[in-house]
Amino acid sequence: MSRRRESGYAVLTSLLVIFLLAVALALLAGSLQLRMRLARQDGQSVILSALSDAAVAEAVANLARSASYSGSPKHEFGGGVIASEATSVGSGVFRVVATAKYAQRERVVEVEVFRAPGVARVHRWWRRPG
Repeated sequence: MSRRRESGYAVLTSLLVIFLLAVALALLAGSLQLRMRLARQDGQSVILSALSDAAVAEAVANLARSASYSGSPKHEFGGGVIASEATSVGSGVFRVVATAKYAQRERVVEVEVFRAPGVARVHRWWRRPG
């Protein structure tokens, strides 16, 4: 009779261990999923920053070449889409609004550019909220 009781305890103990192991693995899977989502969002933010910088660089280069540059329409670049608008706000001063889109996210930056013939330099740069 004591042998039966011991095997009952062994089964119960092994079921408890399996249950605790399943709970620990479920918690680990949830933690890994959260980390993967955060890593993906960080990667997308880095790509958006690079794309918005590319849109600004493209606009500044075109402004250095021509004071009549008014911006670039949306076009694909580096796996995303970039665009820019340039408007004159004074003598040799332009405001550039650059837009970058990647993975259903968008980043818009504004840049104040000083332009002299053949040269354009960024004076101020800021990111629009949103």
